Formats: sequence, structure tokens, C-alpha cells
Amino acid sequence: MTEEYDEISRELIRKARVRAMKILEYADRTEKQLRDKLEEGEFPPFAVDEAVSYVQKLHYQDDRRYAEIYVRSRRDRKSRYELQNELRLRGIDSMLAEEVLREAELSGEDTVRSMFLKKYGSKDLTDPAVYEKAFRYFAGKGFSYEEIKKGITGGISESTEEN
Repeated sequence: MTEEYDEISRELIRKARVRAMKILEYADRTEKQLRDKLEEGEFPPFAVDEAVSYVQKLHYQDDRRYAEIYVRSRRDRKSRYELQNELRLRGIDSMLAEEVLREAELSGEDTVRSMFLKKYGSKDLTDPAVYEKAFRYFAGKGFSYEEIKKGITGGISESTEEN
């Protein structure tokens, strides 16, 4: 905080910092989400900038950490495409999102197999209609043709081995 701010501005910055800390105490947020929340609180842009900078210096807000946790907690039920899109919507830079997803070493095939068994495991897996319906479902979620084919095939063989 520089000397150029008058007393009212310093007080606004102090309140914005306290509000930012309270927001982050409740839940981890991206920089964009934090900025949006502070702006909703009608803090002026300079106070928002100062507050965000302050919590980042203290390592209370970190977009990389947020993205890594987000991917780790959803990797077994979301496609790479879905994860990348959701990170983008939350304000994560596309380069950072791509880097985090690459480091996560996601296996779409394993995700499809486990989701297939959960969703379709109680159905007649030899029925072509079940296969087609599952294929459309996973394609709509952004999995590739190869990931879906291998995942469903693996799920069917795993299911028949158990029986």
C-alpha cells in the first residue's frame, strides 16, 4: 500500500482485504471468482486489486493450487474436455489449465470403464442398445472415440469376469 492513498482509500483497502480473507476462509477460489465476489461487495477496482494482491502474497489464493485440487477431485468422473472447460469458466488461464491437466496424467479409458460399470453395470451388457446408449453418453461428455471404445469394452469384460 503506497502513500498516495488517502485515509478513505486505505480504509476501503483494509475492508477489501478482510473481506477477501473471509471469502477464502469459506472456500478456495480462483482469482477471477475472488475478484467477482469483491466487486459484488461494491469495492472499487483499486481496493479489489490491492486485496487480491495481498492474499496472493500470503499464498491464500493460488490459481494453480485451485486447478490441481479441482482436477484431482473430479478426474474419476469427468473427461479432460469437461475439466478444461470447467476450469476456463472458473477463470483459470487456458495455458495453466492445460499444464495442470497434462501433469495429472488423466486416463480417459479408466474413467469411462469405472463410470460405465457404475452407470450400466446392472443392465444387460450384451444388449447392443445398452452399448450404443453408453457410447452416446460418453461422447456427449467429451471422451474420445478410442477412450470410449476401450473403456466400455474393458467394462464389459470386467463385468463378465466377475459373474
